[in-house]
This record gives sequence, C-alpha cells and structure tokens, in this order.
Amino acid sequence: MSIEIYDEEHQGASTEGFGSENYMAKASEAKATGSAKKKGFGLSVKNQVENFSNGGFPLLITIILAFIAVVVSCLAVFFTSVQGEEKVMVPNVIGKSWSTAFLEMQAKELYPKLYLRYSDKPGEEGLVLDQTPPGGTIVKAYQRIEVTVSRGIAVDSIENYVGQDIDAVQTRLQTLFSGNTLVDVRPVVYQKSSSKAGTILSQYPAEGTIISDPIKLFLIVSNGNEAEKVTVPNFTGVSIEKLLELMQTSKLVFEFKSHDAAGGEAPGTVTATDKAGAEVEAFSTVTLDLAFPVRGEADETVYGVLNCTLPEYPYPVPVRLEATDAEGNTKEIATISHPGKVVQIPYIVTKGSVITLYAMDSTVTQQTVN
Repeated sequence: MSIEIYDEEHQGASTEGFGSENYMAKASEAKATGSAKKKGFGLSVKNQVENFSNGGFPLLITIILAFIAVVVSCLAVFFTSVQGEEKVMVPNVIGKSWSTAFLEMQAKELYPKLYLRYSDKPGEEGLVLDQTPPGGTIVKAYQRIEVTVSRGIAVDSIENYVGQDIDAVQTRLQTLFSGNTLVDVRPVVYQKSSSKAGTILSQYPAEGTIISDPIKLFLIVSNGNEAEKVTVPNFTGVSIEKLLELMQTSKLVFEFKSHDAAGGEAPGTVTATDKAGAEVEAFSTVTLDLAFPVRGEADETVYGVLNCTLPEYPYPVPVRLEATDAEGNTKEIATISHPGKVVQIPYIVTKGSVITLYAMDSTVTQQTVN
C-alpha cells in the first residue's frame, strides 16, 4: 500500500510505502515540528499575560471608569425626562387686555392659544373674555393655555329695517343679536296696511341709535289688507306679577277694574277675564278684574293701576312704566306695545315711590304713590 505526499519544499509529489525508512524518517520529523509549534504558542500566551500584568492594569481601570460614567449619564438623562418640566400656576387674565395677558403668560413660561369672538357689550374689544384652564390651575411649563379675546360687538348701532321683508330681517337679527343681552328683539307687531304683507312699516328705536345700553327693538309689519287675529287667554287666577310679565308679549289692550279681595279671593290676583277664549283683532280691548289686598295703615306696599291717555298712533308703539323708590332705586315695571289713547298698567311699589310712564322713550306722566 502506498500514499501520495505533497512536498511543499520540492514542489512535487512522491509515492512511498508505509514501511520504508524514508517514510518513517519524515513522520518523525513532522511530529517533532508539531510539538515545537504547540510549545511556542504556550510561551506566546504566557508572555502576553506577563506584559498585561506589568503595564495593562491602569488601562483596565480606565475602561471600567469610562463605562461607569456613561451609565451614570444615561440614568441622569432618563430621570430628567421622566421628571418633566417645571410646574407653574396659570395666571387669571380674564378682563385684562390681550397684550397684558400675553406678557403674564410669557412670564410663567406658558403659551397662549388665541381665539376671537364677538361680545355683547361695547368697550370689550381686545379684552380677554375666557380662558382654559382657569386662573390658579397648576400645570407644566410650556403648556398651551386657551385664551378667548373679544373682537368687539357685531354691530354698534341699530340699522334701518323699514321697507325690508320681515323674514330676511329676522334672519339677520338672529345672526347679529343671538345671545346678545343688549338688544332685545320684541315680538313682531302686524298692522293692517296697503303695503305688501311682510313689509316692515316702522321700527323703534330709529336707525343709527347707538347700542350702549339695553335696547328693546320693535318692528311694525304690514299684514296686508287682513287684520291680525289673536285669541284672548284666560288670565283668571294669575298673579299681578305674572300678569305684568304676560302683558309685555301680548297683542291686546288691557282695561282694569280693581276691588279689595273678599270672599276667599286670593289677594293680588286676577279674578275675572272678559272675552276669555274669544278670537279678536290684535290690540282689541279686554277687561280684567283685579283683587287687591286690604291695605292697613302701616303697610308700605301699595297696589294700584296707572291710568293715562296717550295720542293715537298709526301703529302700536313701545310704552314703558318705571318706578323709583325713596332711596333712588329705579326698576322697570313693564314695557308693552300700545296703539295709543287710554293706557292702563297695574303696579306694586313701596309707599313714596315715583312712577313714570314713557312712550317711545319720551316722558308722558309722573305720579307719586302714597
């Protein structure tokens, strides 16, 4: 049996038998060479360990310290991010100017988010109307705060509506004065007229009236050749206070009779209604009976009925009754629509009060109640 051996030194191959002397000699030589290589590798590792022991220990310490520094830095960044921004108190800026509110928010490291809306009071333009969250709330710095600022009122004076169609005007009024506490649009009063039905014949107050105080807006509208019809409610049992409230939206002219309450009647109420349930033309006259409390000498509260004659108007106009007590406090008793001639309005006031009747804001009469 023979084996082919590749000789790297002589770049060739030879074939010799396992038992030949030459083959055995070469095998012994290869074994000796392998043993020398293993011994040399062992010496190399030992030398490296000795070298590291002599000069590499400081390097190991440096590596460990650097690793610890990296870990500490990472932990610091992590806990800082978890802790979050500084907490601050939101300032209350409602009622302040926008510029002042902005500076106060900036001082607290807060960012205002601006919203604009119309307000219902003149003089509020540029002022803060609302904020979210409210003043006093604790929040994180750099948070956005919603701030609502007034852009003024939608309109600052009454427009001219005469000659326009009532449906179009009502739509516009709803847009302009919805939620507005300064302008109270009263129920439309229809009047028989040769003008096209739905045409506004007159208005009160007049065009150009400045909206600075609460205003009641009255519109007189053509009903064509047909007179408007209304049904007379049954007011019996209603208190005088509630009656005054109902009169402000009613399209009837009221006439009153009064007497001291007797026979189980409730003082301060309506005891009878003329034409209750009947259908009549708008601003027809109905008669109501009132039961007043029996007044004692020490009673300071006075029940009565104001009676006054007005000019006859071509259409119903706003008529207002006010009372001013002895201390100068004035309150409105009622504002009604009235076509003129005889006007009667019940009242409940303190003794010594002065009651004043106005027609279209002009003083008609004053009376002292005793």
